[in-house]
Amino acid sequence: MQNQQQAVIIAPGRANGGNGTMFKLPKILRPKNRPADGDLREKEKLESWMRVFQCGVYQHRFTSDEKLAEFIRDCEYSCVGQSHSYNGIQIVPDLNAVMMGKSTLDICTYDKATQTVTCGPSTTIEQLKRELLEHDRKMFNSGNYMAQTVVGALVTGTHGYGKRATMADAITQLTFLDGAGREVTLKRGDPDFGYAAISFGTIAPIISVTLETAPLEEYQSDAWITRLSKKKGREKGSVATSWAVVPYSNPDDPLIMLHTLRPASENKNAKKHVPKFFSAAGLTMFFIERYWAIDRAFPKMRRSLQRLADRIDIRSHRRTITDKRDLDYLYDPEPLLKSQRSPDFLTGLFSTTHTAYNLAFHVPLDRAEEVIKFILLEVESWRTLGFYLKSLIGVRELSDASSLPFAANFGGAVAAIDLFADIRDYAWLERIQREVLSYFENVRPHWGKSAIVGEFADSLGEDTHMAHLRALHQHHFPSGNLKPNERVRRLFDLGQPMATASISKATYDDG
Repeated sequence: MQNQQQAVIIAPGRANGGNGTMFKLPKILRPKNRPADGDLREKEKLESWMRVFQCGVYQHRFTSDEKLAEFIRDCEYSCVGQSHSYNGIQIVPDLNAVMMGKSTLDICTYDKATQTVTCGPSTTIEQLKRELLEHDRKMFNSGNYMAQTVVGALVTGTHGYGKRATMADAITQLTFLDGAGREVTLKRGDPDFGYAAISFGTIAPIISVTLETAPLEEYQSDAWITRLSKKKGREKGSVATSWAVVPYSNPDDPLIMLHTLRPASENKNAKKHVPKFFSAAGLTMFFIERYWAIDRAFPKMRRSLQRLADRIDIRSHRRTITDKRDLDYLYDPEPLLKSQRSPDFLTGLFSTTHTAYNLAFHVPLDRAEEVIKFILLEVESWRTLGFYLKSLIGVRELSDASSLPFAANFGGAVAAIDLFADIRDYAWLERIQREVLSYFENVRPHWGKSAIVGEFADSLGEDTHMAHLRALHQHHFPSGNLKPNERVRRLFDLGQPMATASISKATYDDG
């Protein structure tokens, strides 16, 4: 660790008093919460999605790359996009937070000759998609939260499903500022490129990314309520598959909601098949399609309603031909944005929820069904402890491999498994993750949703890829002024904890 001069730090909350306890930490860990010009702004609260993790930070917004470069030369800082992560990966307490999502660095320019688009750090996914529509182009893939910044989505490994699911696979070039505020540009093929492309806050700020784009295309979107045993037959010929499991249905052959996409053909038209309304299945279907409201108002009915649907053995199928200019056809094939309509049970399976905590991880695609059945059996046995999964278990299939070392699908196809619970029960989801990590190999993290723990090191390549990213971070930020989240620091061994971390406050040396 470089620059090991010792600096005396007063424990927070004990300054200006005779009882202040002082301890020593390396100088590079000393908080510098004011820029060189003496800015005396007050701390503001920064929260993770669903507010499970929160802290006070000094928020800074920028109108030019030059002002940003000048700022980071003089300050310790972390970078924040739209603060969309559930697991608090964007939370770094008592520090300067460079608020990319609230800055105005939102350039978005399309190059007709190369069919690429270049974005700034404040550009959102929705802004990018609307710009591409002006040129009859689209992104290869995306996540479902369109207010997320493009750069934030890329560096945390955000993905959709199907082929080329990882958004960062489309990057051809990126530029970031190093610890001295100098621009560093990496292109696809450079040895360090893949590590900077998905780097979860260890290489930041990224001030520009250039992405490949794809032509617009219509799709045939099919949505079924069916059984897991019928999935292979239903998805045959599809180019993208996602499904969601009713968690309290039969674990041997659970009830699922299956969504597939395939290129639209001329002889296929939209259609809808549902049970007759006054049949038992039809009445149950009526309640299931309003499940989101029922779940929120009557959470104790969660398991009973799901067991009823399982016994009635509901079947439903709806086919939609997507509009090639639709912004979010991956998650909602109907016209308009999902945010402009009420949630749809069949195809709105991954809509952003404001009532549940979401934890996710990735497992090899060929083990996905086993993992799902394992989770169903585990959570059923926890009912006596008062825990219930909320909503559905979402599964998005990333069907090919990425070359980026920290992509979810690096080395092979994976399934992204999304679990939901009431906010107060989020620790139960971490227990499920721990159980899956204990029994299944090659489980990889979802950087915005997993509990970031050391058990992921084996699947990430502790002595190879993790060591490369650590060396890259230390090379470009030798003074340590860029401060990633504490759990990322610990996982990648980026030095001692910050002085503001609880572990530092609990274990300081007053000698």
